[in-house]
Amino acid sequence: MVAGALALVLALGLAVSGGCATGAAEVPEAAQEVTEPAERVVTDLAGRVVTVPGTVKRIAAIGSGTLRLVVYAGGAERVVGIEEFETRPPVARPYTLAHPELLELPVIGAGGPDSTPDAERLLSAAPDVIFVNQIADAKGADDLQSKTGIPVVVVSYGSLGTLDEPFFTSMELIGEVLGTGERAAEVVAYVRDTLDDLAMRTDGIPAAEKATAYVGALGFKGARGIESTQPKYLPLAVIGAANVAGSVEQTGSVMIDREQLVAWDPAHIFLDLGGLSLVREDVIADRGLYEGLTASREGRVHAQLPFNNYSTNVEIALADAYFAGTVLFPDRFADVDPAATADEIAVALVGQPVYERLVAIYGQGFGTIDLLGGE
Repeated sequence: MVAGALALVLALGLAVSGGCATGAAEVPEAAQEVTEPAERVVTDLAGRVVTVPGTVKRIAAIGSGTLRLVVYAGGAERVVGIEEFETRPPVARPYTLAHPELLELPVIGAGGPDSTPDAERLLSAAPDVIFVNQIADAKGADDLQSKTGIPVVVVSYGSLGTLDEPFFTSMELIGEVLGTGERAAEVVAYVRDTLDDLAMRTDGIPAAEKATAYVGALGFKGARGIESTQPKYLPLAVIGAANVAGSVEQTGSVMIDREQLVAWDPAHIFLDLGGLSLVREDVIADRGLYEGLTASREGRVHAQLPFNNYSTNVEIALADAYFAGTVLFPDRFADVDPAATADEIAVALVGQPVYERLVAIYGQGFGTIDLLGGE
């Protein structure tokens, strides 16, 4: 903007000094056009300074959850390839349920946990920029950029199963690179407002008045049984629930002792539907454990949709939180229809409702789970 103004002043000055008698010289049409810079510089989530094209039309997204962030930011139509891991059934991630055309794109690598980028396939897809999460630290990103000659931009979700600041910063970064900053800002504002609403609903409830809860069967690199939990399980944490596993010092996913679950004896148990089949098998093998849990005896076992699926499916995590709120704080969430709320959040983030499709995949949605068969 400053350079353009200076050029205009110089042009006018030259016209006057040249003795133009008819007034100010006309600025050539070409000089009035505002063009995108050939290149721009951004700083990614690994602290790397990366030079990217002024206009980015073709992108690749590799690593856990990177494609999800790109879709959130409004970049689905620019994706030129997909990881093979994303195409494996069941396809239960809202961003590909809402954009099935992504699954028809050429494969650009294996993908999945602990995968290695495929430089040759990425070169064949010829993206202008490669976004990458988790599988590349600064050195790994530099190596991939060196092998391909394509700018590599590292993004991040922060800690597993959370909505930390890196998620919001990554959204803004992708929006900056793609030129979809307004859309990225909308997503950031929506998620922040939703988190605020969830926290506000239970604000001021004394700890002594909160029913205790536990979440089990949380997936971690595959399905797990009832012992798999998270001390800071996002849907319970954002509503201030009394998670009995919160006393465990370890963060992220943990496997607890079965005896500890009996000792906690939570008033409510939430089960991740991705591991429900393993829990049902366990009921057959060790029915006494479940008969000894008040929640399963008294019908207070509840379903949660899996949200840790190739990193955090944000819309599902938020929907899980609203459902948990209706169970644990019914008065504070009396206005919430969990299914309708899940679709409202999905529309805001991926553009389409997906709740019924998730129900079809997992065999049920939000509601109670009868582990003991009514006996």
